[in-house]
Amino acid sequence: MSLSSSCTRDECIRFVVDFLEVSVHQILWTRNLYPKEIFRQTQMFNVLVYKSIHPEVNSYVNNTLNTIKTLLSSDFVEKLVMVIKDHGKAIERFVFSFHSYYKTTPSGKVLLNVTEVRQQAIAIWLTMMQRFGSEIQGNRGDCTFAFEIHTRNVTYDKILERQSKTEDFQWIVADKIMNPNSVVPIRKLDSHPFCIDVYTEDYRDDDS
Repeated sequence: MSLSSSCTRDECIRFVVDFLEVSVHQILWTRNLYPKEIFRQTQMFNVLVYKSIHPEVNSYVNNTLNTIKTLLSSDFVEKLVMVIKDHGKAIERFVFSFHSYYKTTPSGKVLLNVTEVRQQAIAIWLTMMQRFGSEIQGNRGDCTFAFEIHTRNVTYDKILERQSKTEDFQWIVADKIMNPNSVVPIRKLDSHPFCIDVYTEDYRDDDS
């Protein structure tokens, strides 16, 4: 694709899903939730990234992203949150918050600055690797992760009507979210028609 390309709405959403997929696998790699042996290097947007080769992990990730793809097409999604838990207690939340994407993407084709989007995505992944990879102390093998998809309030009934399209994703009411100890911005993917804030929320005790 050229510097700028005319894309359909579905093609734009595919860019978002690809970005989210790589981001999730980079988080799994940097936060040391699984042995390094289950990861392989692959290329995305002309840069080397890490991706899990574990069937069950990948199935869960893919089911979530397929659900995101379906909901994005109807402007239902407000946030995708990847929660890291230690013995069932949330210690970190990686948040992908969607903003003007919904307002600025028309149903027809849009002019997408492919190069700018790729550069911003790569900058986000590099920031994750450099900042969070250096914080790991020991093995976090006792930790697990889960996804939350936050939808707009008016969409709940519509989601139920379309349950058959997202049947691989188990819908439950989210637990009450406590205030984090700190919020750390990563970077923003901000290039028409995308505007996605990426940040983390830390819930670890001061002595952990």
